[in-house]
Amino acid sequence: MENLDLSILEKVPEPNLKVILEIEPLAPLSMVSELPGSYYKTLKSPDKKMLCGLFENILGWHIDLADRKSIISELIKLRNMQGKKNPQVKFIDKTKGSTYSPLLMDYFEIILSVIPETRFYDDLWSKAYRRADAVVHPKGTFNLSYNLIPLKRELKRSEKNPKQIDDTTLEKFFKSNIEQYPQYYSTPTTREYVFVKGKYEIQITIDTHLYKLLQDHLLYENIGYLGNNEGWVDLKFREL
Repeated sequence: MENLDLSILEKVPEPNLKVILEIEPLAPLSMVSELPGSYYKTLKSPDKKMLCGLFENILGWHIDLADRKSIISELIKLRNMQGKKNPQVKFIDKTKGSTYSPLLMDYFEIILSVIPETRFYDDLWSKAYRRADAVVHPKGTFNLSYNLIPLKRELKRSEKNPKQIDDTTLEKFFKSNIEQYPQYYSTPTTREYVFVKGKYEIQITIDTHLYKLLQDHLLYENIGYLGNNEGWVDLKFREL
């Protein structure tokens, strides 16, 4: 992990500064809050966890899940120590609902959201999967090293469908040559998007230290994303 300034996490959260957060979408948004099934339904406006992701994105906190778990483990210990003087101080892991583990959730609160005119539509979205231990992976990808193509053609065929390779044989072949297959395969998935005419105006209370950090970063990098990495937005704060 690159050297990042995470020192704010050592500070007891004090979200007491009232500001208006203006979010102008630069593209259609798809803000899916829970683990979806076959249909990715968007929220009408961003929830707290998504705003936390936006803030961390602005700060450049592109931290993988393993490192986040390690940080959270240390935060729990720190908050327990700080809680001896202030019983209200406690860190709660809010990973539930996705694999994203937010770190700044305690540093702000949503008070009120003003939602602009919205329209919704569905589109196909390519979802990436990885199953390095199962036959679904080689069946799911059309790509593989050209060296394997003649070898694959010689594999045992399925008794029920001679046009296809026997599943057990294909799985063994895949596991023996896994480095010559893509790490992920994709499948088209229906995802809902929201098109926003105007800006979101969200009143929040925020820790003054976090507010200053965000303002400093926005001076030279005023762009982030909401929902997924296609949902680019412009972000501004307005003090009350």
